[in-house]
Amino acid sequence: MKFHKFTVLNPKATTHEAEEVEVLFNLDHIVSIKPIRISRTDRLINGFWIRTTNGKKYRSSRIPKELLSIIGEEYQGIVPADAADDLSYQ
Repeated sequence: MKFHKFTVLNPKATTHEAEEVEVLFNLDHIVSIKPIRISRTDRLINGFWIRTTNGKKYRSSRIPKELLSIIGEEYQGIVPADAADDLSYQ
């Protein structure tokens, strides 16, 4: 099993005021990760749409560094999950 820490937006909160929650995902159970822009009350942030093998979908604001390098250079401005807790994304 390959568990890694992700920061996802709580799906039970309202769209613009979602709180962030840290979650462990098994990388073997992630089907796809798609870069998206997430709308917050005060700004837009870079994020990811994560889909798992059980069909659940999550909006994530942070993913592990290893996955950032796989996705590509244009998304390197996103703060990885194991970086500092500064949420002011570029």
